[in-house]
Amino acid sequence: MINSTKAIPKLGYEAFELIWNNTNDAIFTIGYDGAILTINRAFTDILGWDMLELKEVSMPPFIIHNEVQQKQLDLFKQGKNLPYFVTKRKRKDGKIIEVLASYRSINNGEVLAIGMYKDFTEQMEMQRRLQSSEECYRNLIEFLPDAIFVKNKEHIVFVNSAGVRLFGAEDIEDIIGHSFWEFIWTEKKDEIENNMNLITNQNQEVMVERFVRFDGKVIWAEMMVMPITYKGEPVIQVQIRDITEKKNYEMQLEYLAFHDPLTGLSNRRYFIEMMGQMMEKAEDLGHMLAIMYIDIDKFKQINDSLGHGIGDELLKQFAKRLKENVRKNDILCRIGGDEFLVLLSNIKEKKCIGEIAERLYAAFQIPYKFKDQEIVVTLSIGISIFPESATDSRSLILYADQALYKAKEKRNRIVFHH
Repeated sequence: MINSTKAIPKLGYEAFELIWNNTNDAIFTIGYDGAILTINRAFTDILGWDMLELKEVSMPPFIIHNEVQQKQLDLFKQGKNLPYFVTKRKRKDGKIIEVLASYRSINNGEVLAIGMYKDFTEQMEMQRRLQSSEECYRNLIEFLPDAIFVKNKEHIVFVNSAGVRLFGAEDIEDIIGHSFWEFIWTEKKDEIENNMNLITNQNQEVMVERFVRFDGKVIWAEMMVMPITYKGEPVIQVQIRDITEKKNYEMQLEYLAFHDPLTGLSNRRYFIEMMGQMMEKAEDLGHMLAIMYIDIDKFKQINDSLGHGIGDELLKQFAKRLKENVRKNDILCRIGGDEFLVLLSNIKEKKCIGEIAERLYAAFQIPYKFKDQEIVVTLSIGISIFPESATDSRSLILYADQALYKAKEKRNRIVFHH
């Protein structure tokens, strides 16, 4: 199993482990020198090698072109992914197989990237056989679960039943004769079309794009393109697989990587990144920034006496009230427990910081209502200012925290760092 779990969001790790242990696809991790660090059981099933045979081998024996591997390692080190492409790999018994490969850059701990191989030999052989007979082609793809479209330069000339269902059409004739571009939702039409024209049987590429169904629903799909001959005419076959559920899950994980799941506010990672950007902008414009370090007064007593359910609901309502009383472009962060950060940017006069702080202070004097009871919850605020207090993010947060510490000596106060 993967050793560096920091690269995987907590809520996604259990799902990742389930996939790792049960998928039929080979999954493996790659070190910075190109050596394989870990493999799952399916890797050995597909390629034949076990981990002992691959350990500390910087040029893995299943890679056919080592110079290509070095280019891939360079891309991973730059944080770039290599999603879904068909390539060839060598099994331990010497047999060359075709795989659908996908790599994701990790750059965390000892892990440079995660790779995944799906044995695509049968699918590729099937596609090659399809080209030999148009009648056989039509019969075979009618039974494929993936949508198949055949298009010439102007319009779609063939679609299988799966394609009709995927796009929510009532009949094949609803699709035949239409432009393929009526269904694809993209601003990269020229780029995609150019890629389609450059693809050959040897360098097929999988693209991920959005498509629009007849009912207006937008779906995410993998699109694999290959040139074929249909009724004596050179055309493009487009194989489309709906990955909307997978894409939504990936976007959810990406959201969770930068947001607090309870309140929906940004997390510390995102906040620090935005601080860096905002400080550069403020320095260029000669503006100020302010960091508010906020703590809910006596939150632990409320949590202990009323229960964690009420505590969680209070945190959500607190975050909502916080958001309602700052400006639209201010950045809010929950850094844990009952502690929050607010980044005020585009500040031209120091009095603006005080006005926002006073507005927050006033808003939080109003009691919260939970069913049949009211709870009065106040807040303490510590504030540091860029560039007056410090010019780096770490010091700004530290000084705001120190100001908060002073504010909490009497609670329900606002204290500026001096």
